[in-house]
This record gives sequence, C-alpha cells and structure tokens, in this order.
Amino acid sequence: MDADRYDCLVADSWQENERKSIVGVVDVTVLAEKDVLRNLPGAQEYLYVSGMAVDITHRRQKVATMLLQACDVKAMQWGLEFLILHAYENDIAARRLYSKAGYTVISRDPSWISTWLGRRQRVVLAKRSFTNTVLGGQI
Repeated sequence: MDADRYDCLVADSWQENERKSIVGVVDVTVLAEKDVLRNLPGAQEYLYVSGMAVDITHRRQKVATMLLQACDVKAMQWGLEFLILHAYENDIAARRLYSKAGYTVISRDPSWISTWLGRRQRVVLAKRSFTNTVLGGQI
C-alpha cells in the first residue's frame, strides 16, 4: 500500500493536569474496486473509510462525527470526489451516524450472504466529498 494513499486519523482528548489520551481512530485509504466504482458516475477511485473506533467512555460525545468530518477533509486534500464505507445492515446506531454525516446506501450484500453463509449482511454507503457538497453535488 502506498503510504501517501493511507492515513490513520486520531481523535485525542486532554484536560488540564492530565495527559493526552486517544479517544477515537479511523483509517482512510484510496481504493478503486470495480464493484464500488460502478455506483459512482465518473469516478476512478474513492476514499475508503474503515476501522472507526471510539473509546467507550467518549461515545455519544460527537467523536465519531468529528472523525467523519476529518475524513471529508482528507478526501478534499487528496482530490477525491467520493467517500465510501461499509456498515452492517442491522446496525441502526452506525447507520444513523453515517446518514447524519451525508452517507447514503448505494448497494447491499446479496441476501444469500446471511441465508446460506450465516454472516451479517452489509451495506455500502457513499457520499460526495465536502467540496462537492458545497457545490451542490449529489450521488
């Protein structure tokens, strides 16, 4: 993986007289998977968002929202039009977070994934980068 095309974004917290601590992380990398690209008109690559984790003591404090905003900034810095992530179909809290951040479902795992393989079904969510949102772009 090209180091210029991957980053781990970190949210930290500190208070007076206490040391700094990591409260959340998210990975971003540039990908170009054909199955995803066919849902993104004109795109040749996209920013893939993965590995979102927030310390349990800092949840429901907008840490994940700020990390997603940092992903928007990274997409702008790298000149990428789309951001993509996966979520489990039935993970309502994550889906609500991503929806509020502007992500929409563009595809789903086939139903046989859960029926035959017994795995949880995932959805692929996408949004246009902040630059395109400002300009009025939509998927």
